[in-house]
Amino acid sequence: MFPMEKAIWNLLKNSIYYDNEIVLPLIRRLTSQDETPCITIQQASEVYISGKRIPNANEIIELKNNAEVWINIWCDTEEQRNSLVNQVETRIFQALANHYTTCARYDDGDCTFLEKECATRNVTNGRTAKCQCPYPNDYDYCSWFKQNQIIKRTFAITGEQDMDELDLVKPVLRTIIKVGMNYYKCYNVGGHEIGNLIVNEELL
Repeated sequence: MFPMEKAIWNLLKNSIYYDNEIVLPLIRRLTSQDETPCITIQQASEVYISGKRIPNANEIIELKNNAEVWINIWCDTEEQRNSLVNQVETRIFQALANHYTTCARYDDGDCTFLEKECATRNVTNGRTAKCQCPYPNDYDYCSWFKQNQIIKRTFAITGEQDMDELDLVKPVLRTIIKVGMNYYKCYNVGGHEIGNLIVNEELL
């Protein structure tokens, strides 16, 4: 799985529902054995933008790439389509708004940094009114963008289109939401990818 596929996967995982309560499955590729509704995520393109060497004890190569990822929503009815498209778009907008549930420390209602319930649920201030971490510096808030080394100002929904599969034995409705972004990858000169990149402020 490409890095930006995995990032979108983690953003949507356990966050999209159908019939008001059933978690929508995210699968790698749609096959005849799979059931709809479901979502597949695929990287449509990746383009190298720039690179530089960062001198230190272990010389690092930093690459900046542009990626386009397609979020494929497969469903059976127009009602399902409208609901699922709205939920996916809302989740993307939550990430852009630094919603507390998109923090890397958030885990099913708890904060892994505080090791207890997320403070957004019981603290009232200007940030919690916007569903954001009340004290991001004190509580080590880590945005979805920072976690995945994505440059936030480059992230956007770039298109949306319907590509229904009507010629199948069982017709399937398909909507593609396209998102584009620039992101960083870093390697040691020896070729090993660095997992914990120290990001700069333009990522936040």
